Formats: sequence, structure tokens, C-alpha cells
Amino acid sequence: MGVVTRAKKRKLEEEERLEDRISRLPDGILSDIVTLLPTKDGARTQVLSSRWRHIWRSAPLNLALDALRLNADRRVTVAAGEISRILAVHPGPCRRFCTRFWYLYPDDNPTAATAALLDGWLRSPTLDGLQELEFHFGSYWFPLGWSPPQLLLAQICRFSSTLRAASFSGCAFPEGNAAGDLHLPVLKKLSLVQSMISESSLQALIAGCPVLESLLLFRMLGFSCLRIVSSRIRSIVVHPGPRGDRYSGGNGILQHLVLQDAPCLERLLLFSCGHGMVMDISVISAPKLSVLGALSDDFDIAFQGQNLTVVPRIKILALANMHLRLDVVINFLKCFPCLEELCIKTIMGGHKNEWGDEYWNLVISTLDVRVKKVTLLNYRGDTSHVNFAKFFVLNARVLESMVLELENGMMLSTEWIEKQHECLHTNNRASSGVRFEFVRRESRSRMPGYGLEAYAHDLSTVDPFVRWHGNGHLGYLGP
Repeated sequence: MGVVTRAKKRKLEEEERLEDRISRLPDGILSDIVTLLPTKDGARTQVLSSRWRHIWRSAPLNLALDALRLNADRRVTVAAGEISRILAVHPGPCRRFCTRFWYLYPDDNPTAATAALLDGWLRSPTLDGLQELEFHFGSYWFPLGWSPPQLLLAQICRFSSTLRAASFSGCAFPEGNAAGDLHLPVLKKLSLVQSMISESSLQALIAGCPVLESLLLFRMLGFSCLRIVSSRIRSIVVHPGPRGDRYSGGNGILQHLVLQDAPCLERLLLFSCGHGMVMDISVISAPKLSVLGALSDDFDIAFQGQNLTVVPRIKILALANMHLRLDVVINFLKCFPCLEELCIKTIMGGHKNEWGDEYWNLVISTLDVRVKKVTLLNYRGDTSHVNFAKFFVLNARVLESMVLELENGMMLSTEWIEKQHECLHTNNRASSGVRFEFVRRESRSRMPGYGLEAYAHDLSTVDPFVRWHGNGHLGYLGP
């Protein structure tokens, strides 16, 4: 047996280091790798080696027009020919097709030519078997006197047997029963954003999606009432948007939401972003509903057609209140006796939250506070907020976590935190295992709305309101 010299050993190690092990993977694995890459990066893998040249054209295509380029006038432009060329040379299949049409025209006004371009793309054989479709086809707002372009219904229908996720924005849906032609038997995720649709058309569209699991309605126009009848839907996210002709063009906006028959519904997420949008919600039949919010001062909700009474199944509740009022929150606790997590965002200064011993004795004798986690956003540490938080410190016997996220701009210090513990009477806490967290935000805490579609359709998160918080860092862990 020959002796391996040091030089030969180094040479073997170098050859092993330079060996292209990735290219030795099976075509199926390489195809999955390329599919996960952005479109341009996936196409560039052809130059790596001859072994890779056929992989890109055989890999399922994810075609997303989301790479922005700025010209000399700082206006966003994208060469439509790039998409046309990809669709011409790639044989498919295509898993996802995403295009935002405002990238194609600088004045945000689609013409007949751009509509024809989209029509041609949607008819391309490369898109046969499409699973995810997303396109934004019009203005972000509806200015007065402007009509959104019609949805290309016939082109969408050809994906009916394979489409599992769809998002439509800036377009108008056909009137009446015509929307019933859009039958999507395997669609699970549906987003309707800044679009116009009548109540009957929306009902027909939902009825045409028998396995729909999550629905997002973001600043929709054309209807004021929606009745949900769906045997499979698990999550509904509604963002009505502000009132006023400046935004709605005089068209109707959602004011009444009725959960008539939703046996699988688990989450109802409602966000008005403080624009004073008034909406009534009636829950007639939703036996699995356990996550609710964020209820603002403008939302009116009723269960089984009655005013808000005792609803035992709600476990996670979020509130967005202009003023922090403990008496209002106590009434919610009475309505939701099984509540486990409570997240509250206050916008303005709260009430003093001070009452006499007679009131407190009545509350404590009639209310069993079973909440396990309390999160208070925009915490100021003043009398109002301290009195509010102290109620849970002294009365929540199974409390496990209290998160106090400081108002934007406030600074943490050891002295301030120690003073807060003293004011909150944490040494006399009702739950010995509670963990106190003071958090300072690095950025503004925002309502879900940025990346709202991913947020709306993520059913893996037990508590969807964790994304309601700002990006902060922990200041102190209490006893």
C-alpha cells in the first residue's frame, strides 16, 4: 500500500474542496432549489455549469414582478418584455404569477394596451396549472370619476382546477350572478384589495370557493353588508378603511358583517386604523371562534343577534382604544370569562381609572380574572396606566406574563423600572409565577397592514396579535 505524502494529501483535500457536490444532486432536488430562488437568480443558474443548463427551464416557475428599478426621473419602470420573454422560453409549469401593474406605467392609469398585455400573459401555456395568482391592476385609491378596470374573468377561470391562492387588487368584479362563473374548487386563500364588487357578486364568489380557509377584505368598495356562509373558512381579516368620497368615490363601504354560518371559523381580525370607521358585527353561528379583535371604540358587536353578553369560547382578544378605561375592559372580561390573552393598544391618554373600595369589592366578588397574558401597548407609566395594570397584578391569579411596551420615545432606566414595580405593587401580585417585561420600541408600533396578506393567511400563529407590536428590545425582567 503506497504512502500518502503530505503534498498528495493536500492535493486530495483541495480537489475535494473544489468538487461541485451540489451539481451531483438529483434533478428533482436541483429543480426545487431553483424554484425557491427569485426569477432572475433562477435563470442565472444556467451559467454555473452545463449540468445546470436544463434545470431552470424544467423547474416549476415562480414569476414575480417585484424587482423595482428607478430611471433618471426616479420613476419606477419595468420592461414588460422581460415577462413576455420568460413566458415565451420557459415551458412551465408555473407555480406562482405575481405582477403589480403600476410598475408598468408611471401615471397609474392602465390603458387598453396594458390590459391586452395582461390578457396575453394570463393566456400563456406556461401558466397552465398555476397555483398562486396575484396581480394589482389599478390605482391604490379610487379617485372621483375614475372606474377601475374589469377583472379578466375568463382568463382567471382557466386556472379553476389548480388555483390555491389568489389576490386581486384595483379591479372591478362583474355584477350580480356573473361572479358565480368564477368557481375555484381548490382555492384556500383569497385576498380582495382596493377593489369594487357588489354584495351579490361577493356572495357568489365566496360560494364558488367551497374549501376557502382564509379571506382578506382590504378597503373594498361596492357593498355595505356581507353575510358569511362558509363550511370551511377558518380566518377572516377585514380592513374597512376610512370613510369619505375622497377615498371611496361615493361607493358603499362595509358597515355590517354577519357571521351567519361559519362552523370552522377560528379568527375574526378587524382593523380600522383609527379612521373612525363604524362597523356592526353580528355572530349568529361561529362555534369555534376563539380569536377576536382588534375591537376599537367604533366597532359594535353582537353574538346570536343579542348585544354582547357572555361568550365563553373567546380565548384571545385585542382592543384598540382611544382612551384606556379599566371599566370598559372589565365589561369585556365579564363577556369573555374564558379569556386567556388580552392585548390592548391605547392611542391617547387614559382615564384616571380610580374608583372607591365599594366598586372594587363589587368587581372582585363578581369577576374571576382568568387571563394568563396581558400586553399593554403605548404604556406611559402614569397614574392612569399604572392603575390599569395594577388591577391585573393584584387580581389575575393565573397570570403568567405581563408585557408593558413603552410609548414611542420613552427611555428605560433601572431607576424608572424599579419605581414602576413599586407603583404596580408587584410584591403583592396575585400570581406568584407572573413574569413582568418592560419593552422599549425601536420603531413605531403599527396596526397590521404592512405585509397584511401574509399576516392574514398565516394560520400557523396561535396568537396573531404578536405582530401588532413594534420592534423593541427587552428592558428588564421582573420577578
